[in-house]
Amino acid sequence: MNAPTPRHPSGRQRGEQAKGRGLVLFTLALLAGAAVTVFTVRVLLSVFAGILFAIVLRAIASFIAKHLHAPYVLVLTSLVLVLLGGTVLAVVFSVPLVVDQIDKLRSTLPPAAHRFADSLGYGDVLEHGLGNKLQNLHFDKAASGALATVGTTFDVLAGLIVCFFVAVYGAADPGAYSRALLAVLPARHRAVAAAIMQEATSELRRWLLGRLVAMLFVGVSCGIAFSLLGVPLAIPLAVLAGLLTFVEYVGAVASAIPAILLAFSQGPLTAVWVGVTYTALHIIEGYVLTPLLARNAVRIPPAGTLVGQALFGALVGSLGLTFSTPLLVVAISAGKELRKRSAPERTREREPEPSAA
Repeated sequence: MNAPTPRHPSGRQRGEQAKGRGLVLFTLALLAGAAVTVFTVRVLLSVFAGILFAIVLRAIASFIAKHLHAPYVLVLTSLVLVLLGGTVLAVVFSVPLVVDQIDKLRSTLPPAAHRFADSLGYGDVLEHGLGNKLQNLHFDKAASGALATVGTTFDVLAGLIVCFFVAVYGAADPGAYSRALLAVLPARHRAVAAAIMQEATSELRRWLLGRLVAMLFVGVSCGIAFSLLGVPLAIPLAVLAGLLTFVEYVGAVASAIPAILLAFSQGPLTAVWVGVTYTALHIIEGYVLTPLLARNAVRIPPAGTLVGQALFGALVGSLGLTFSTPLLVVAISAGKELRKRSAPERTREREPEPSAA
């Protein structure tokens, strides 16, 4: 009795098996990439922050070198040294003032809050409710909070170090890193990737210019207003307000809280004037200054910006909230470039074939 001959899969079956293996491999690669992104997202965002800083450094250094007819490397080195020196001096001189004002705030804010609550008729509620909560605090909770703060501080310092070196090296020779990135891509995708990188860099440069001018406007205006109102730590609060203007909408609220709390030490009326100042300045910045500066840049609707901030903030935390808008700018720029490149192909597909004579 003859043994049955084994059946070999047909060409169609082999093709389906190959597609199945390819789909499984693609899914595994996608899951691996998602896992790597989740575990390294803070590092990736630090690198992205360095890229943004590199764009700013290169733009400023190129502008100075062009108008002073100086070597670009010399200008960039001087600019980095000035920024480092200014940061160190600001930290050295501002930290003792901040500590002193926090001690004063700790002694003056509770009486000011009680006076304000008494004027509204809620003095007993504030005293009993807040007092009981403060008495129920335990040392172990305070210690765990201190340890968490120390860990967060080390994470922030590590991120700042990564951001700084990425910015300096990226501003010194951006072409080398873009070429290295394109070299790892397949040859058929390099032209599209290069176009997307160029478009995204151009849009980010325009967006960053608008943000920097807005930050400067808010910082200088707050410094003048807080000094006239007699708010403690007027200059550090103005610097904080200018820096947090980088984060659209949410930054305005976050920077107003410490200023209003410090203003309470001078009286409730001063706190009200600080709130009015913040509101007026950010209305001018949001509805007048930013639209004028961003006429040729990517325009993201306010609802889109807030949704992006909520999503990135929920996924990553404060870093995601901070860099959600520039990430949206990159995504929109990539989409525009891909749509631009696919438009001729769709046009050719719609063109009717010439009829035979």
